[in-house]
Amino acid sequence: MVDERYLQRLLEEAKGQRQLDLPETQQQQKQQHYDPSPGTKRSADVAFSPTTHAGARCSVATGAYQDELPPYHPIDQERSVWANPFTLPSKTVNGIYKKQSGWTWLAPTSLWSLTTRLSLMMAEKLHLDTPHMVPSSLEKEIYPLHWRPASVEDPPDISGLPSMDDALYLFNTVKHHLDQHYRFFDEESFTQHLHEFYSTNSIQKATENRLWFVHFLLVLAFGHAFLLHHTTLWTDGILAVEVLALAALYLYSIDHREAAHVYVGQAIRIAQLDGLHTELPEDELGIKTVTRCRNLWWTLYVMDRHISSSLGLPMTTQDSDITASLNPNRNGSRHDATLNLHVKLSYLFSTILTSIYKNDKTELHVFLEKTRSILQMMTVYARDIEEIVSPQPSNSVETMPKGTRYITLLYHQCVLVATRPLLLSVLKERLDRLGGREDDWQSFLAPTKALISTGIKSAIKTLQILADENSLLEVFLPFEMEVTYGAALHLMIANSLFPSATDEHDYHQEAHSILDEMIFKGNKLAAARKEELSHLEGLFSELTARVERYGLQTLTLTTPEHIRNEMESQQSNLQQLQGTEMDPRFDSSQIKSEEQIAVF
Repeated sequence: MVDERYLQRLLEEAKGQRQLDLPETQQQQKQQHYDPSPGTKRSADVAFSPTTHAGARCSVATGAYQDELPPYHPIDQERSVWANPFTLPSKTVNGIYKKQSGWTWLAPTSLWSLTTRLSLMMAEKLHLDTPHMVPSSLEKEIYPLHWRPASVEDPPDISGLPSMDDALYLFNTVKHHLDQHYRFFDEESFTQHLHEFYSTNSIQKATENRLWFVHFLLVLAFGHAFLLHHTTLWTDGILAVEVLALAALYLYSIDHREAAHVYVGQAIRIAQLDGLHTELPEDELGIKTVTRCRNLWWTLYVMDRHISSSLGLPMTTQDSDITASLNPNRNGSRHDATLNLHVKLSYLFSTILTSIYKNDKTELHVFLEKTRSILQMMTVYARDIEEIVSPQPSNSVETMPKGTRYITLLYHQCVLVATRPLLLSVLKERLDRLGGREDDWQSFLAPTKALISTGIKSAIKTLQILADENSLLEVFLPFEMEVTYGAALHLMIANSLFPSATDEHDYHQEAHSILDEMIFKGNKLAAARKEELSHLEGLFSELTARVERYGLQTLTLTTPEHIRNEMESQQSNLQQLQGTEMDPRFDSSQIKSEEQIAVF
């Protein structure tokens, strides 16, 4: 975690510098409270602002200890940060892509492209043979689809469907897994159609309501469904959007990411035609309909941010075009609060991608300024998460809810993506100077080591959350597999550059154990990710061996003073625990301190 005093000092320095650059009249204008009138378009900063004020004190996150307040280091104006340290323009891979000839573009911000680009760069710099032989799921379909379009004249095939009781059970199972993160259906409407389907002429119901029948099939098994005839999508706009979005999530889960992107894009365009991205009138449509539309729109929003970023593509929707409100958190519902925070973190994630990764190379002081702005937002989001995660009574057996766990992992993913360019920059310099003149590392590491350490701690905490024996891994939906892979890759790079960065804990084995559990439960994608991870581990082991062979300087993120202060902080925390009754679901590393800020 990052010391709150250090963050506040950085933010005050940046704010003070900006104020010096503004005329007096503009400074006065910025101090005025912004209170938009009803019906006016809000800026993204207002629409997605945290629920607490930036100046509010943040409680400490779980699993962290207090960092030493580092001294101020002047920034070398000649230094730069590489968000994209690879060969320019973006590499392409020729050959077969999932049985289709042509070439594959390796997008700059895609995690899966990062695997291939890292492999190619390191193999080239280390002068290894066959650098193109990178294990990848690009060459084949891990989950091939064998479905055929159905004619609109043919009656639907309703053979092999479960009983109504089993269908309701499957519906509740799907709702349990998805409803914390997405809103794909109106429960009352869906169950009403389901009862009609089983209690009347099923063939007639499925024929007259083909779109609902596809919805039904997707919900039942997240499985095979008819390809929709495009003209039928206009019979019920909201239902069409729900069906397309659910199909997109299924396709994304089985690694058909390009098709998923097309489906969610089509869903968004239909939703926009119905005005779901705007503030709909409750007095005309009713609160129930408007709530359903809001839930659906923000589900599309987070899906678009997730799927587009995984492909390295621009977001389908621009924040400046959205005037829809988040659903109010009625009666202190943790369910609604979790979805709203999911939306805000998705906005933050896309902001990181569009600001930090906009240019391949950024001057160091500019990068740090952007990162400070992002950290300011994250400190307040951390408070929002803390309020949702508020511990249950000590005799409660409830573990971290799935929705809370999801947004906690998403919070850490934002930290990893924001700090990854610093690791990539050190890696590029290390590779470029193998066998050559040693670099002046201090000029780069002095102002950045706190941020690099923050990213490493978030990667560690990600794996700790996923490895918790009291939590069930999500096997089919790919998010937990993605963050496992991203955290493992982050720690792999960090350990090769800073050998003592993770206190010699075997997070390598922890990541493999998480993937092994997913593989054991039938996830074929996890097997592909593990193979890619092992391939990269071999390359980074070779880099470590080369560094030792050339006698290059061992890089470190800590100093003797840092270690001493860290030990004193831990001892102080233990003293605070004396006489305190502990919640059995939490260990001593989760105790919060007033001076710390969250990395959960």
